[in-house]
Amino acid sequence: MIRKKDGIHVYQDVKHVLDSRNSIGDTNFVSHAHSDHAFKKNGEIICSKLTEKLLQKRFNADVKRVEHDSIQLIDSGHILGSSAALIDGKILYTGDVSTRDRAYIEGFQPVEAEELIIEATYGIPAYRFPDQEEIERSIQDWVEENSNPLFLFAYALGKAQKIQYLVQEVTERPIIAHGSVLKMNNVLEKHTDLEFNTLPYKENKDLLKEDGIYIGPTSTSKKQYINKLVSQNNGLKAGFSGWALHNSMGYSRYDKAFPFSDHCDFNELVELVEQVEPEKVYTHHGFDEQFASYLRREKGFNARALKNNQSSLTDF
Repeated sequence: MIRKKDGIHVYQDVKHVLDSRNSIGDTNFVSHAHSDHAFKKNGEIICSKLTEKLLQKRFNADVKRVEHDSIQLIDSGHILGSSAALIDGKILYTGDVSTRDRAYIEGFQPVEAEELIIEATYGIPAYRFPDQEEIERSIQDWVEENSNPLFLFAYALGKAQKIQYLVQEVTERPIIAHGSVLKMNNVLEKHTDLEFNTLPYKENKDLLKEDGIYIGPTSTSKKQYINKLVSQNNGLKAGFSGWALHNSMGYSRYDKAFPFSDHCDFNELVELVEQVEPEKVYTHHGFDEQFASYLRREKGFNARALKNNQSSLTDF
């Protein structure tokens, strides 16, 4: 059985709990260290080594990484340390996934499986992203063309580091980072080959009156102190998300919004399913109903959106 509760629960010989914040199974798999996937309990988890370090630092989590013979981890291409899980060689759970190479990260390489559990964040045809190299070049061009103080907003873990990486390739202007971004920078610098020459905000905020570049979590884009700095110093604000493709989810409030995403777009989701060649497909999150419907109607897959407490395709 496959059931959606707090996370995804897979019942085989043992109970596998995938990306749950509070549920306990015989195994608990954590795909990556974003807060909506992070295990909130203490104990043993199945995850990558880097995800373990990120969880410990980001949430002060008392977790210990373990392995299990029935679960194979595969790089999901979402953020550094993110993993998909192949269970008993038959059930593939993608977690958050991207098949595109971006900045310093390589995309997910699908493997064949009998059953596929896939996220559908951008699971409608309206979300087809431009070429990734084109997106990245447009970001760098915008940075080079604007000497004003720049205020860049992205997830503190994952996307913020990719944006810093792209910016540092084309400018030596000082980059001033919010504390939550610096915290994640430090973990990644310690456990990977990446280097982020960023400065802490509190001690260096005056640089944002000159030509400094601020990088912070999206939640800070509406803060009064940020808007004051932007207004007083003729600054420009930019956001980075797949939702920016149609200025949805509030991305029209920025001076510039780039459709830079750490998820598959619609075409990539379809290609992923075709490469896995599953007998059954379970979709969840985002446009789950619409994506499952497309897979059934246009591609002939046995696909359904996975809803809370429904356990198999026959329960829909």
